[in-house]
Amino acid sequence: MHVHAPLDHIAFSNAWRTRSPIDKMTFGGGLLLLASVLPAMPWSAAIFAAAATATLAGARIPVRAWGRFLAPQIGFLSAAALPLILGAGWERAAAVWMRGVAAAACMTLLAMTTPVPDLLLAARRARVPAVLVELAFLVYRLIVSIWELFERLRLGLDLRLRGGKPSLHAASLSAGNLLTRSIQKARRVERGASLRGLEGFPMLTPRARTSRAFLVSAVALQASLLAAAILFRSRFPW
Repeated sequence: MHVHAPLDHIAFSNAWRTRSPIDKMTFGGGLLLLASVLPAMPWSAAIFAAAATATLAGARIPVRAWGRFLAPQIGFLSAAALPLILGAGWERAAAVWMRGVAAAACMTLLAMTTPVPDLLLAARRARVPAVLVELAFLVYRLIVSIWELFERLRLGLDLRLRGGKPSLHAASLSAGNLLTRSIQKARRVERGASLRGLEGFPMLTPRARTSRAFLVSAVALQASLLAAAILFRSRFPW
């Protein structure tokens, strides 16, 4: 049985899976840049709406999955904004919070539509040193392997307890088993990497072609937001 981490599974199964990472990074990265430089009100809301529409309607990611990954980020931003209310006032805190939520939506779009191997492949083509890309891929594979171990141990524990709540003793034994197997897996990964000498990068997905129409549409959307912000800068100052 092969088990994917939830985010990994979504990244490999969404409607934008076959799009080039360049297309998705241009769209999401451009919106992220605009979220950083444009005034929070109302442009952060517009950027959030664009990223949410692309994620839900374009990539066809389920609303529940999108909300499950975005909600903790919004909660963290909300907690971080509370001290700003006391130190800088609620207007400044609201502006920072809105920028953060818009940026989180852009990063969630990229994370939920682009598998890690695709990002590493794009990094390698951008002339990032091969050894760094290889190490990042090995760490990614180790994380996925540990997640698979965790899911299998959790499933076995549920079957043994027949759906009941595990005791502290059973949970501690499972945690210890997970730690032991994770260390063993890490040693096997280290052994394999040393034998290979960190040469080559064989486990990458095939290269996807960039879509000129998609790139033009993405740049046009971002240029429209920037032009609107410049046009209405007297009403919404920078």
